[in-house]
This record gives sequence, structure tokens and C-alpha cells, in this order.
Amino acid sequence: MLKLLSVNFRRAFLRKRFIIGGGFPLFIGILIVLFAYKNGATVEHTPFLMSGFLPMLIGITAGLYISQDYTNNTIRNKIICGHSRISIYLSNFITSMLGTIIIYGLYVLITLGIGSIIAGVSSDFDLERTIKGILLTYCILLTFTSLTVMFCMITSGVSGTVISTLLYIILGMSSLVLVFIDSSTIKEWFMNINPTFQIDNVQSYVYDSELMPLEDDVHISWIPISSLVVITLSTVLGISVFNKKDIK
Repeated sequence: MLKLLSVNFRRAFLRKRFIIGGGFPLFIGILIVLFAYKNGATVEHTPFLMSGFLPMLIGITAGLYISQDYTNNTIRNKIICGHSRISIYLSNFITSMLGTIIIYGLYVLITLGIGSIIAGVSSDFDLERTIKGILLTYCILLTFTSLTVMFCMITSGVSGTVISTLLYIILGMSSLVLVFIDSSTIKEWFMNINPTFQIDNVQSYVYDSELMPLEDDVHISWIPISSLVVITLSTVLGISVFNKKDIK
């Protein structure tokens, strides 16, 4: 496992794909900070401005990294060398998770850390609420990452990458089924366990004010629990399918 992780880290984090994928949100973060400074705005909410875009970026970055393993027969060669399929799956899982943590962490460092020095924060800035919002966002992004790894590991080629990239949109569009459901309880559960809507819920929590009050049916305390459940189930399912997959 350690050898696989060592190879993965070198391949994933020192390649052009990760530098470009990770650098893009940093570039946007710098632009946001400069825009705030120029227009006299504050930056306390900037860590959450790209929350909806990051799942798609994760799908592209992690998805292409894993799909390339299939294209280059890297996974097949790892199996031939004696590595277990579980170790291969988990090494890609850990690498992708770490990549997500680094990318979002750097984005927060730019927008809130450096941004607060350059542009400043408002007088009613709630540090505890912001940190909680960042941690909740991490839970959601790691959920998307786990689903990305699952789809890319059980499919060959770029099909898993395509699904992962569109997953944020697909989960958002799934709310159309609620039109045919009358139960308010089911709707409430759906809106609180769906990762796409969880992003909106975190933003509502962070922005909570008299002008934008947090709705009573929003339960942010559900996010860590649902994330843990989805990550666990998707990983177990992914390993189960990958173990039986015919790799040529």
C-alpha cells in the first residue's frame, strides 16, 4: 500500500494535470480577492463562492487521473506485480481525497486567509460559523470525491470521468422527481442528504441573517453523517465491483 501511495503521489501531484486543476481555483481565488479589494468589499463569504464548481473540477482532475491508469494499463500492471485490488482501489481513493483536501485548503487560504489581510472582513464576521461552514464543505467535497473514485474505478476509459464531472448537475436535476411526491418529510430528507443541495444549505447557513434567514427544514447537522454513510457505501460498492471487474 505504501509503495502504491508513493507512486500515486508522484504521479498525481507533480503532473501538469493536478497543477492546472489545482491552480485554477487558486487563480479564481486571487481574482476574487483583488475584486473585493478594488471594490471595497469584504471576503468572509468567499470560501463558499466556488463550492458548486469544485465538485466538477474534482470529477475532471481525479477522474482523468484514474481513467489514465486504465488507458496506460497501469492498473493491469499493478495487479500483475502482485498488488491486491483492494490496495489499488484504496491507494487511488486516498490520493484523490488528499488532492481534494489540498485544492480546497489552498483556495480557502487564498480567499479568506490572504484575502482578510488585503480586503478585510466585515465587523460582524463570525469566525466559528465560517470554520464550521468550511468543514461542512469539506465533507461534501469528499463525498463527491468518493463517488468520483467509485465511478472511475468500476468503469473503463473516460466514461467514469464524464459521469463524475456531471454528477453535481445530475444530482441537482434529480430533484425533478419531487414534483411527483407530496410527502414533505421525503422532500425534506431528499434536500438534506443530496450533496448538491447540501452545498446550498451550507451557503444558507453561512449567510444566515435577517435578510437571508436559514430555513427551518435545513439540517446542516446531517451533512457529516450523510457524507460518512455515502463515502462508506460508495467505497464498499466500488471495491466489490472492482474486485470482480475483468481488466484487460
